[in-house]
Formats: sequence, C-alpha cells, structure tokens
Amino acid sequence: MPAPQWFFRFIYDRESTAWGRRRDEPEHRDMVERTADELADVVAPPGPVADLGCGPGAHALALARRGYDVVGVDGSPRMIEIARTRAARDGVDATFDVHDVNAPLRFADATLGGVLAILVLQHLPHPAAFIAEIRRCLRPGGHLLITAPARDSASLTSQSLYWRLRAACYHLVPGAVRFYDTNSLPRLVEEQGLIIVECNGESGRVTVLARA
Repeated sequence: MPAPQWFFRFIYDRESTAWGRRRDEPEHRDMVERTADELADVVAPPGPVADLGCGPGAHALALARRGYDVVGVDGSPRMIEIARTRAARDGVDATFDVHDVNAPLRFADATLGGVLAILVLQHLPHPAAFIAEIRRCLRPGGHLLITAPARDSASLTSQSLYWRLRAACYHLVPGAVRFYDTNSLPRLVEEQGLIIVECNGESGRVTVLARA
C-alpha cells in the first residue's frame, strides 16, 4: 500500500515550483513532446483528452498546442495554480481542475478520445479502480497512454541532489510507492477491459498504450 494521499498532496504542493522548472529542462521538455506525439499518433484532434495527475500542466499544454481539447486534473491545488498560470502566460487554451483521481472522474461515460496518466499510478491505493474509471470514460476506440515507475537505478543518477534523494526514498522505504514492469502494468490495464496496443520498458519507467 503506497503512502497516504495527504502525504503526496502535501509533497507535491511544496514541490510544484520545482516540478514546473524541471519540466522546462531540455531533457524533460523533449520527453513531454515525445509523449504528446505518441498520443497524437492514435487520437485525432480535438479529442477530447484528459491528463490525469497533470502536475504543472506540461503534457496538457503540449496537447492543447496541437489542437486538442484538454482537461488537466490533479489533486494538488498548487500544481493546478501553476498549470493555469502557464496556460495564461503562453496563451494556450486548456482547462485545469483540482480533483483527487482516487475519486470517480468527472467525465461522462464514453466521452473521451484519449487519456494521459503519466507517473500517477504508483501513488494510488486502488490502481485497478483508477484504470476502470478511465475505461468507463473512454469512448470505443479511445486510447490510454499510461506510464509508471520501474525499479532500477536510473532515477538515482540525477544531477540534482534533491531528486536523487527523493528517488532513493521511494526505492528504499518499503511501500512508499508501487513499482511496475513490462508484465505487471499491461496485465493491470488489460484486466480492466482495455486492449494493449504497445508496452515499452525504458530507463526508470514502463509505458503502456491501450485501446478501449
């Protein structure tokens, strides 16, 4: 069982500015653009698309710039504040709402063309229920692109001492987060009625693309 949700909300509220800066670093900016391109390859604009656990809004904004109707959702009020500020600053039309993704999602059945869930699953006490909610919201033929952390040493080699210590805590403290691999993540997604299109393991994470 991961740490309580109040703990992650507390941490991410206080890390929100750091996450915003991190998403602007060239390496992370390139990763955001690749992720947006991957979803854009299978979901035609305008979508609509939901970015669940959107953080400071980098992925949602990248998709909005590509012509998608995007709603970014996060349980951290401070993250949503930063995402809204970035959207206004850049003149990008995207919606951002505070919402705990552990609760039922505020989307009607079969209304979404695509869903992003980037590095959020590891924090959730009931990951299967989260995937089932996504399945409910996706229209037939809609796609989910989801990533989760894999247990390896890649995240321990960041140039930033803070991010190295953070990653070490997650690796070393039992139950702080859930780790996945190229077997467990697609199995979890498939068990909720989605069809696996692709599964890739890369440095520090595993990614699944699935279709409703």
